[in-house]
Formats: sequence, C-alpha cells, structure tokens
Amino acid sequence: PIAPGTVQTSLIAVDPKNGNILAMIGGRNYGISQFNRITQSRRQPGSIFKPFVYAAALETAYRSTTPLTPTSTVLDQPTQFTFDDLEYEPKNFQEEYLGQVTMRQAITKSLNIATIKLAEKVGYDKVSELARRLGLNEKIKPYPAMAIGSFEITPLEMVRAYTAFANGGLLSDLNAVLEVRDSDSNPVFIPQSKSRQVLTPPIAFLVTSLMQSVIDHGTGYGVRQRGFTLPAAGKTGTSHDGWFAGYTSE
Repeated sequence: PIAPGTVQTSLIAVDPKNGNILAMIGGRNYGISQFNRITQSRRQPGSIFKPFVYAAALETAYRSTTPLTPTSTVLDQPTQFTFDDLEYEPKNFQEEYLGQVTMRQAITKSLNIATIKLAEKVGYDKVSELARRLGLNEKIKPYPAMAIGSFEITPLEMVRAYTAFANGGLLSDLNAVLEVRDSDSNPVFIPQSKSRQVLTPPIAFLVTSLMQSVIDHGTGYGVRQRGFTLPAAGKTGTSHDGWFAGYTSE
C-alpha cells in the first residue's frame, strides 16, 4: 500500500493564446522535494499523445486521394504489428476490443490497437514529424509503440504542444515572467509573445472536436459527472502515471 500523502503530483496551466504560464505546481511539497516535475520529470505520456496521431491522420486530406476523416474506420481487435523485423503485440485497456470503430470512437474510448492502426495507415514517420513540428523532442521515433506514448517527455513540452490544438494551429512559446522592472519601476524586460502556425485551423478544429467527445462521452467523462459543464476538450492518459491534458474555449 502507498502511504497517504506520498503520491506526487504536478500541474501546469497556460493561456494558449500568448503562452503565459498561469500556474505551475512541481510537486506536493517543495520543502520535502525540490524536484520540479513539470520542467524536469521525463515520463511516458501514454494516451495523451494520441491526439498527435489523429492530427497526422486528418492531415492526409492535404496529400491523399483517400484521406482519413473522423468517420474513417479500423478494426479494433488483438493485432500483432511487425516493424523493422520486430514484433509488437500491444493490448487495449482491460483487453476490451470493440471491432469496427470510427476514428472518433477510437479516441473517445482511447483504444490502443485502433490508434496504432491509424498511425500505420498514416505512416509512423508522418506522426513523429508532426510531433516534432509541435515542439516535442527528437527521441520520438517512428515505430508502433510511439503512437500510444511510449517515449519520454516533460509536461512542459506537452503543454506547449497542446497550445497548437487550443489556438487554431498556432504554437505558442511559453512565458513564465510577465515583466521585469528596475528599482525605479521602469520596465527593463517584457517578453514578446511569439507563435507560429504548425497546424492549419481546420485540423486544430477537428482535433478539438475529437477531444470534446473524450470529455462528453469517453474516458474524460468523470469531469462531467463531477459537475463541470463548460465546453472543453482533452485527453486522459495512463502509463506509469495518470495524465490529463486539456483546455476550455478560454
């Protein structure tokens, strides 16, 4: 059993429109542990990476005569994937398989097999390229397990990447300091908000729509049961940790 009060946690909240960090909690108690889990902890993100797979899938509309859409289907069943002469046989949570599912159903229920099959259709290299375009690290390699978040990342990297989904495809640099003034209260440093277009607005809109289904009908529905009613999009994730990444319209 885990002793009460010993489980660690971290939280970061940002304004995706300008990258301002509104709150950052690096652990349960700074007096006990000075390790900042937001900036220093490299952990497997698990399923909160899946929206990157779906974004890459939706981008096939720009290069393929048979693009993938939220209604495209794959077969969710036990599957052995072969890549570089290696075999990989992942499982869904609690080994539940739903058969033929749409892209929207796959993300809503966070289905591992269906997500990897969509990544395979897109090309694992296209998924990893998109992840790097959204500022994630170079360790994200194009192989099947990548699609369900098997690499390591910091929460700081992930929250920055999610600003692109929340802000019409614009990726924002994060700011922890609003301004610095000298002893006479004159401003000596004011960071300039910088952003760049990394997704088209339609792709960001569709990914947001898919993640709204997660909150309204899927693995994130617990927040609705607890009385949270605002429009919101997000994704749950479990690896060695419990993750959640999401946003409201503001």
